[in-house]
Amino acid sequence: MFDRLQKGWQLSKLSLKTIYENKSLMIFPIVSTLSLILVLASFTIGIFAVGIDNAEAYLIGAVFPFYLICYFLIIFFNSALIHCAMKIFKGEETSLGDGMSFASSRIGKILSWAFVSAIVGTLLNMLQNSNKVGEIIASIIGIVWSIMTFFVVPILIYEDKGVMESIKGSIQMMKEKWGESLVANFSFGIFQFLGILIGIVLGFVFGAIHPVLGVLVGGIIIALVSIATSAATTVFIAAVYSNTRDLPTGPFQADILDAAFRQK
Repeated sequence: MFDRLQKGWQLSKLSLKTIYENKSLMIFPIVSTLSLILVLASFTIGIFAVGIDNAEAYLIGAVFPFYLICYFLIIFFNSALIHCAMKIFKGEETSLGDGMSFASSRIGKILSWAFVSAIVGTLLNMLQNSNKVGEIIASIIGIVWSIMTFFVVPILIYEDKGVMESIKGSIQMMKEKWGESLVANFSFGIFQFLGILIGIVLGFVFGAIHPVLGVLVGGIIIALVSIATSAATTVFIAAVYSNTRDLPTGPFQADILDAAFRQK
Protein backbone atom coordinates (compact mmCIF):
# COMPACT_ATOMS: atom_id res chain seq x y z
CA MET A 1 0.00 0.00 0.00
CA PHE A 2 2.83 2.41 0.87
CA ASP A 3 4.46 1.73 -2.50
CA ARG A 4 1.18 2.40 -4.31
CA LEU A 5 0.65 5.64 -2.41
CA GLN A 6 4.22 6.71 -3.16
CA LYS A 7 3.70 6.11 -6.88
CA GLY A 8 0.33 7.84 -6.67
CA TRP A 9 2.17 10.84 -5.26
CA GLN A 10 4.58 10.69 -8.20
CA LEU A 11 1.66 10.60 -10.64
CA SER A 12 0.13 13.65 -9.00
CA LYS A 13 3.40 15.56 -9.24
CA LEU A 14 3.84 14.57 -12.89
CA SER A 15 0.30 15.66 -13.71
CA LEU A 16 0.71 18.99 -11.93
CA LYS A 17 4.14 19.44 -13.55
CA THR A 18 2.53 18.94 -16.96
CA ILE A 19 -0.01 21.64 -16.11
CA TYR A 20 2.75 23.95 -14.83
CA GLU A 21 4.83 23.51 -17.99
CA ASN A 22 1.78 23.90 -20.23
CA LYS A 23 -0.24 26.59 -18.49
CA SER A 24 -2.61 26.93 -21.45
CA LEU A 25 -4.22 23.68 -20.27
CA MET A 26 -5.56 25.61 -17.28
CA ILE A 27 -7.76 27.66 -19.59
CA PHE A 28 -10.15 24.75 -20.16
CA PRO A 29 -11.17 24.21 -16.51
CA ILE A 30 -11.23 27.98 -15.95
CA VAL A 31 -13.68 28.53 -18.82
CA SER A 32 -15.63 25.45 -17.73
CA THR A 33 -15.90 26.78 -14.16
CA LEU A 34 -16.98 30.25 -15.31
CA SER A 35 -19.58 28.67 -17.61
CA LEU A 36 -20.95 26.56 -14.75
CA ILE A 37 -21.20 29.66 -12.55
CA LEU A 38 -23.22 31.41 -15.28
CA VAL A 39 -25.50 28.39 -15.60
CA LEU A 40 -26.03 28.30 -11.83
CA ALA A 41 -26.75 32.03 -11.82
CA SER A 42 -29.30 31.70 -14.61
CA PHE A 43 -31.17 28.90 -12.82
CA THR A 44 -31.06 30.91 -9.58
CA ILE A 45 -32.57 33.90 -11.35
CA GLY A 46 -35.26 31.55 -12.59
CA ILE A 47 -36.33 30.89 -8.99
CA PHE A 48 -36.99 34.59 -8.44
CA ALA A 49 -38.73 34.81 -11.81
CA VAL A 50 -41.31 32.12 -10.99
CA GLY A 51 -41.79 33.32 -7.42
CA ILE A 52 -41.28 31.69 -4.04
CA ASP A 53 -44.64 29.88 -4.19
CA ASN A 54 -43.61 28.03 -7.36
CA ALA A 55 -39.97 27.59 -6.40
CA GLU A 56 -40.29 23.93 -5.33
CA ALA A 57 -41.99 22.90 -8.56
CA TYR A 58 -39.43 24.89 -10.53
CA LEU A 59 -36.52 23.19 -8.80
CA ILE A 60 -37.97 19.72 -9.43
CA GLY A 61 -38.46 20.50 -13.10
CA ALA A 62 -35.06 22.18 -13.44
CA VAL A 63 -32.96 19.32 -12.04
CA PHE A 64 -32.55 17.40 -15.30
CA PRO A 65 -31.94 20.44 -17.57
CA PHE A 66 -29.45 21.76 -15.02
CA TYR A 67 -27.54 18.48 -14.92
CA LEU A 68 -27.65 18.17 -18.72
CA ILE A 69 -26.15 21.60 -19.32
CA CYS A 70 -23.53 21.22 -16.58
CA TYR A 71 -22.43 17.76 -17.71
CA PHE A 72 -22.26 18.92 -21.31
CA LEU A 73 -19.95 21.80 -20.40
CA ILE A 74 -17.75 19.63 -18.17
CA ILE A 75 -17.43 16.84 -20.76
CA PHE A 76 -16.86 19.29 -23.61
CA PHE A 77 -13.96 21.09 -21.94
CA ASN A 78 -12.52 17.84 -20.53
CA SER A 79 -12.53 16.42 -24.06
CA ALA A 80 -10.69 19.50 -25.30
CA LEU A 81 -8.14 19.23 -22.49
CA ILE A 82 -7.58 15.49 -23.03
CA HIS A 83 -6.94 16.09 -26.72
CA CYS A 84 -4.38 18.81 -26.00
CA ALA A 85 -2.71 16.70 -23.30
CA MET A 86 -2.33 13.76 -25.67
CA LYS A 87 -0.75 16.03 -28.27
CA ILE A 88 1.70 17.23 -25.63
CA PHE A 89 2.54 13.60 -24.78
CA LYS A 90 3.50 13.16 -28.45
CA GLY A 91 5.75 16.20 -28.29
CA GLU A 92 3.45 18.24 -30.53
CA GLU A 93 2.47 21.88 -30.21
CA THR A 94 -1.10 22.55 -29.14
CA SER A 95 -3.39 25.47 -28.41
CA LEU A 96 -6.78 26.43 -27.03
CA GLY A 97 -8.12 26.42 -30.58
CA ASP A 98 -6.94 22.82 -31.14
CA GLY A 99 -8.83 21.58 -28.12
CA MET A 100 -12.00 23.55 -28.83
CA SER A 101 -11.99 22.48 -32.48
CA PHE A 102 -11.55 18.82 -31.58
CA ALA A 103 -14.28 18.90 -28.92
CA SER A 104 -16.62 20.65 -31.36
CA SER A 105 -16.04 17.86 -33.89
CA ARG A 106 -17.26 15.39 -31.26
CA ILE A 107 -20.27 17.46 -30.19
CA GLY A 108 -22.81 14.71 -30.90
CA LYS A 109 -20.99 12.14 -28.79
CA ILE A 110 -20.42 14.65 -26.01
CA LEU A 111 -24.11 15.56 -25.93
CA SER A 112 -25.09 11.87 -25.83
CA TRP A 113 -22.81 11.19 -22.87
CA ALA A 114 -24.05 14.34 -21.13
CA PHE A 115 -27.63 13.13 -21.60
CA VAL A 116 -26.90 9.74 -20.02
CA SER A 117 -24.92 11.38 -17.20
CA ALA A 118 -27.79 13.79 -16.56
CA ILE A 119 -30.26 10.92 -16.28
CA VAL A 120 -28.03 9.13 -13.78
CA GLY A 121 -27.39 12.36 -11.88
CA THR A 122 -31.11 13.15 -11.68
CA LEU A 123 -31.98 9.67 -10.43
CA LEU A 124 -29.22 9.79 -7.82
CA ASN A 125 -30.42 13.24 -6.74
CA MET A 126 -33.97 11.91 -6.26
CA LEU A 127 -32.66 8.94 -4.29
CA GLN A 128 -30.40 11.15 -2.17
CA ASN A 129 -33.26 13.46 -1.25
CA SER A 130 -35.65 10.61 -0.35
CA ASN A 131 -34.27 9.69 3.09
CA LYS A 132 -31.06 8.89 4.98
CA VAL A 133 -30.87 5.35 3.57
CA GLY A 134 -31.37 6.72 0.08
CA GLU A 135 -28.60 9.23 0.67
CA ILE A 136 -26.15 6.45 1.63
CA ILE A 137 -27.18 4.27 -1.32
CA ALA A 138 -26.88 7.21 -3.71
CA SER A 139 -23.35 7.92 -2.45
CA ILE A 140 -22.29 4.30 -2.97
CA ILE A 141 -23.83 4.12 -6.43
CA GLY A 142 -22.20 7.43 -7.32
CA ILE A 143 -18.75 6.13 -6.40
CA VAL A 144 -19.27 2.88 -8.33
CA TRP A 145 -20.58 4.81 -11.34
CA SER A 146 -17.52 7.08 -11.30
CA ILE A 147 -15.17 4.08 -11.31
CA MET A 148 -17.13 2.28 -14.03
CA THR A 149 -17.11 5.33 -16.31
CA PHE A 150 -13.52 6.42 -15.60
CA PHE A 151 -12.38 5.92 -19.22
CA VAL A 152 -15.64 6.76 -21.00
CA VAL A 153 -14.65 10.22 -22.28
CA PRO A 154 -11.39 9.26 -24.05
CA ILE A 155 -12.93 6.04 -25.40
CA LEU A 156 -15.98 7.92 -26.66
CA ILE A 157 -14.11 10.76 -28.36
CA TYR A 158 -11.29 8.69 -29.86
CA GLU A 159 -12.91 5.39 -30.78
CA ASP A 160 -15.77 4.44 -33.09
CA LYS A 161 -18.12 3.60 -30.22
CA GLY A 162 -21.38 4.93 -28.86
CA VAL A 163 -22.11 5.79 -25.24
CA MET A 164 -23.20 2.31 -24.13
CA GLU A 165 -20.26 0.67 -25.89
CA SER A 166 -17.90 3.20 -24.30
CA ILE A 167 -19.28 2.42 -20.84
CA LYS A 168 -18.83 -1.30 -21.50
CA GLY A 169 -15.34 -0.62 -22.81
CA SER A 170 -14.48 1.38 -19.71
CA ILE A 171 -15.74 -1.38 -17.41
CA GLN A 172 -13.92 -4.06 -19.39
CA MET A 173 -10.70 -2.08 -19.34
CA MET A 174 -10.93 -1.68 -15.57
CA LYS A 175 -11.56 -5.40 -15.05
CA GLU A 176 -8.95 -6.77 -17.40
CA LYS A 177 -6.01 -4.42 -17.08
CA TRP A 178 -6.43 -2.43 -13.93
CA GLY A 179 -8.53 -4.51 -11.54
CA GLU A 180 -11.85 -3.51 -10.06
CA SER A 181 -11.02 -0.46 -8.04
CA LEU A 182 -8.71 2.51 -7.95
CA VAL A 183 -6.09 2.63 -5.25
CA ALA A 184 -6.75 5.36 -2.65
CA ASN A 185 -6.70 7.99 -5.42
CA PHE A 186 -3.56 9.50 -6.84
CA SER A 187 -2.82 11.89 -4.02
CA PHE A 188 -4.60 14.67 -5.88
CA GLY A 189 -6.79 14.98 -2.82
CA ILE A 190 -3.71 15.65 -0.70
CA PHE A 191 -2.54 18.42 -3.02
CA GLN A 192 -5.99 19.97 -3.06
CA PHE A 193 -6.36 19.75 0.71
CA LEU A 194 -2.96 21.39 1.31
CA GLY A 195 -3.73 24.10 -1.23
CA ILE A 196 -7.11 24.85 0.31
CA LEU A 197 -5.53 24.88 3.77
CA ILE A 198 -2.94 27.42 2.58
CA GLY A 199 -5.73 29.49 1.06
CA ILE A 200 -7.67 29.51 4.33
CA VAL A 201 -4.58 30.44 6.38
CA LEU A 202 -3.60 33.27 4.02
CA GLY A 203 -7.22 34.36 3.97
CA PHE A 204 -7.13 34.83 7.74
CA VAL A 205 -3.75 36.57 7.55
CA PHE A 206 -4.87 39.10 4.96
CA GLY A 207 -8.26 39.26 6.66
CA ALA A 208 -6.52 40.87 9.63
CA ILE A 209 -5.68 43.75 7.30
CA HIS A 210 -9.16 43.91 5.80
CA PRO A 211 -11.96 41.27 5.74
CA VAL A 212 -12.68 41.79 2.04
CA LEU A 213 -8.98 41.37 1.19
CA GLY A 214 -8.87 38.15 3.20
CA VAL A 215 -11.90 36.70 1.41
CA LEU A 216 -10.48 37.76 -1.96
CA VAL A 217 -7.00 36.29 -1.40
CA GLY A 218 -8.30 33.07 0.16
CA GLY A 219 -10.97 32.64 -2.51
CA ILE A 220 -8.55 33.14 -5.39
CA ILE A 221 -6.04 30.65 -3.97
CA ILE A 222 -8.69 28.01 -3.31
CA ALA A 223 -10.18 28.51 -6.79
CA LEU A 224 -6.79 28.20 -8.48
CA VAL A 225 -5.90 25.09 -6.49
CA SER A 226 -9.23 23.45 -7.36
CA ILE A 227 -8.87 24.33 -11.05
CA ALA A 228 -5.26 23.10 -11.17
CA THR A 229 -6.24 19.83 -9.48
CA SER A 230 -9.13 19.34 -11.90
CA ALA A 231 -6.86 19.95 -14.90
CA ALA A 232 -4.16 17.63 -13.50
CA THR A 233 -6.72 14.85 -12.94
CA THR A 234 -7.86 15.13 -16.56
CA VAL A 235 -4.24 15.01 -17.74
CA PHE A 236 -3.82 11.86 -15.66
CA ILE A 237 -6.86 10.27 -17.33
CA ALA A 238 -5.35 11.10 -20.74
CA ALA A 239 -2.06 9.49 -19.70
CA VAL A 240 -3.71 6.31 -18.41
CA TYR A 241 -5.83 5.97 -21.56
CA SER A 242 -2.80 6.53 -23.78
CA ASN A 243 -0.95 3.84 -21.84
CA THR A 244 -3.74 1.31 -22.37
CA ARG A 245 -3.66 2.00 -26.11
CA ASP A 246 0.14 1.91 -26.38
CA LEU A 247 0.25 5.58 -27.28
CA PRO A 248 2.90 8.07 -26.09
CA THR A 249 2.44 9.10 -22.44
CA GLY A 250 5.07 11.82 -22.21
CA PRO A 251 6.68 11.90 -18.76
CA PHE A 252 4.34 9.21 -17.37
CA GLN A 253 6.08 5.83 -17.10
CA ALA A 254 3.97 2.70 -17.68
CA ASP A 255 4.97 0.98 -14.42
CA ILE A 256 3.95 4.02 -12.38
CA LEU A 257 0.63 4.30 -14.23
CA ASP A 258 -0.04 0.61 -13.59
CA ALA A 259 0.56 1.14 -9.88
CA ALA A 260 -2.30 3.64 -9.66
CA PHE A 261 -4.74 0.74 -9.68
CA ARG A 262 -5.16 -2.26 -7.43
CA GLN A 263 -4.94 -5.60 -9.16
CA LYS A 264 -7.48 -8.33 -8.41
